[in-house]
Amino acid sequence: MNSLVIYGSRYGNTQKLAAAIAAELGKHGEARLVSVEEAPSIVGEATDLVVVGGPTEAHRMSEPVAQLFDGAGDDWLAGKAAAAFDTRVRWPLFLSGSAAAGIVRKLEAAGATVIAPPMSFFVGGAPTLLEPGELEQAKAWAASLASRNVPKEPVLTAR
Repeated sequence: MNSLVIYGSRYGNTQKLAAAIAAELGKHGEARLVSVEEAPSIVGEATDLVVVGGPTEAHRMSEPVAQLFDGAGDDWLAGKAAAAFDTRVRWPLFLSGSAAAGIVRKLEAAGATVIAPPMSFFVGGAPTLLEPGELEQAKAWAASLASRNVPKEPVLTAR
C-alpha cells in the first residue's frame, strides 16, 4: 500500500500527528509525508491512500488546508481511498468545530472514497500541546486505516 499524508500545522502538533500516522502507514508500504504547501496537485496512480489533516481554527479547517483543495483540479483524488483528521481543543463539537469534517467533504468532492469517519486529536494548555496519549491514538488510527485499505491481490483463475 502506498500512502500520502498531507498536513497543515500552526504550532507543530498536527505535524507530529501526521508524522506518527505516516510512520505507522509506512509499516504497510511506502508512506510519504508532506506539508500542504508542498503537496502535489496530482496524486500519482501508485497512491492508494491519501490522509489529510490540519488544525481546527474558527470552527473549520485552516486557510492553508482549504487552499490545498481550492488549488487542486477536479477529481484530483478520483479512485483514491482517503481519511481526514484534525487537532482541536477538547470542547463539545458544536463549540469547537472540526476541521476534519470539512476536510472529509473536500475529499469527497475531489473524488476520493472516504474510508473512515473524521478523526479528532486533542490539544490544550498554554502553550497549546497535544494531550497525553494522542500520538499513540494516531498510530492506532493509522493502523486501522491500513487494515481497511489493504490492496487486494489479483485473483488467479485456473485454466
